[in-house]
Amino acid sequence: MPRRAREVLRTSFFHVMVQGVNKEFIFKQDKYKQKYLKFLKLAKEKHEIDIIAYAIMNNHTHLLLHTNKLTELSEFMKKVNEDYGRYYNYVEDRIGHVFRDRYLSEPITNQKYLLSCMAYIHNNPVKANIVDKCENYKYSSYLDYLNMSGFIDKKIIELVFGNELLSIEEFEIIHKKKTFYFADCDNTLEQIMNDIIKELEVRYRCKIEKIKNNPKVLKDIVIEIKERTRISNSNMARYLKISRNKISKILSDYKLEE
Repeated sequence: MPRRAREVLRTSFFHVMVQGVNKEFIFKQDKYKQKYLKFLKLAKEKHEIDIIAYAIMNNHTHLLLHTNKLTELSEFMKKVNEDYGRYYNYVEDRIGHVFRDRYLSEPITNQKYLLSCMAYIHNNPVKANIVDKCENYKYSSYLDYLNMSGFIDKKIIELVFGNELLSIEEFEIIHKKKTFYFADCDNTLEQIMNDIIKELEVRYRCKIEKIKNNPKVLKDIVIEIKERTRISNSNMARYLKISRNKISKILSDYKLEE
């Protein structure tokens, strides 16, 4: 399907994560997941936020959000989590914090990364072995896309895909990739980078120390890692064992500097 290409999205899109304090199963029952969805809807009506994708798991939630105002993101998440926190404490007859942190977020900077993040979110229940297919999970936006329901309408389709028409076949293809590397509530930077480096070594059939000796391959690797993780240049230099200046030059030439 023809699509308007967008190389850079800047910081209008954000992958947001919230988790129960002490990894508590704060969404363990259907009624809790349904209530969190309700609070998302109510907060969306008051803030300039588009909900691109979501998956509500038992102890954490992934959201893919769009806004042109960074302050709206903060206010939106504050409203949702405070409302849910009060509800959960009342129902469970408990007091204290409900969420581990206010929320975690990472910017989405290009369309490839955006689509991969959406697929990662929808595949969360599959990854957790709760269901065998994305469409079998009730509390994600996967079916919303297929049925044009929930938070998904023509505006969202055009915002994400650059075209208001989306074929089911294309949508399913986007979700068939088996490996996704994005920040998660329990992932550390070291875990993410180790996984990516292993994948690159398999792809190029060579150890990372030798891969990086090829300038063209090094450029591709640096750009891909930056797009997928938004890791700092200093940390990337440490993992790849090359100079920070070399990484900065590659990203500056590509206009993806931190």
